[in-house]
This record gives sequence, structure tokens and C-alpha cells, in this order.
Amino acid sequence: MLITERIIKIHTTATDKDGKKEIEAGKDVTIVDTVKLEGLEVGTKYQLVGWQMLKEENAELIINDKRVENDYIFTADSETMEVKIEFTFDASTLGGKQLVTFEELYDLSNPDKPIKVTEHKDIEDDGQTVIIKEVPETPTPEEPEKPVTPDTPTKTDSPKTGDNTNILAFAIMMFVSAGGLAGTYFFKRRKMKKS
Repeated sequence: MLITERIIKIHTTATDKDGKKEIEAGKDVTIVDTVKLEGLEVGTKYQLVGWQMLKEENAELIINDKRVENDYIFTADSETMEVKIEFTFDASTLGGKQLVTFEELYDLSNPDKPIKVTEHKDIEDDGQTVIIKEVPETPTPEEPEKPVTPDTPTKTDSPKTGDNTNILAFAIMMFVSAGGLAGTYFFKRRKMKKS
């Protein structure tokens, strides 16, 4: 009896949730890896393990001392299946980086001894690559307030919000008025007491 080795083929495409290959850097970034598997054995339990690689460094992406990885366990109901595996992580410091998803598929027929049946690890594979875009810095609105024309007086001439030049004069006038009123009141009371 001739036993032929089962060859499982794997094709992958990594994108964001909307199918885009460029993702803006941020706190909660999700990469979806769509994995098409061919040559599966129907009824066999498999585990797909995936992780993120930094393309430039050809090194695993480590965040908070942990490899950015995920896995997906399924039982093959067809020889050809498409499964998705998601990676959600903090990519706020990864602007300008390219991430490549690597995968390994294990046969879990014997749960104590998983057997690796196929893998896809190609750092140059565009299908597995996503680009983390730098977040454009929001320009601080400085000029749109007032267009500067030659006729506009310089800033030292025009009063600003919080300018307190007139407040001092106003406070002195109020103080003098209050003093005058108080003086009149006491003067009248003294007059009334005398009579």
C-alpha cells in the first residue's frame, strides 16, 4: 500500500478590517490575516498560529514583553478552507513600519503532540505585509484667526482679552465713589445725632 504525504498549501493576505493594506498608527490597531488552506484532511482538528514580524528588522514584533500573536483552532469540514485570524495591538509607536504576518499550521489529532504540517514565513511577501502609516500631525490653527494686512495696527497698540489698563482707573473711581458715599452717610448720621 502506497502512503502519500499530504501536502497542505497555504495562501495568506493581511489587511485591516476594511481590507486596506495601510493602517494609521494608533492605540488599537487590528490586522486581519485571511488564510486559505488547501489539502486539509476532513474531520481533522487544526491550530493556526500567527504572529507579526517587523519587516525592516526581520524580527518578531514584541509589545509589552510579549510577541504579538494569535491562534485559531478549527476542525476541517472541507479540504479547502478559508479562515481568519486577528491581531489587535497598540501600534501608536510603529508609524512608518511594515509588518509581515507569519503563520504555522499544526495537526492536533494528538493534542499532546501537535505536528506542524505547513507554514508561511516570507518576510518579502507583499500579501502578508501591511504598512503602519504615521499619523499626520494636526497643524495648530495660528493664522486663520485674522489675515495680516499692512493697515492692521501692531499687537502692542490693540487691546487684548485680559488687558487690564482701564480696570485700574475704573477701580480707583469706584473706590473714591464708595468713599464719598460712606463719608456722606456718616456725615448725615452725625448731623442727625446732634440735632
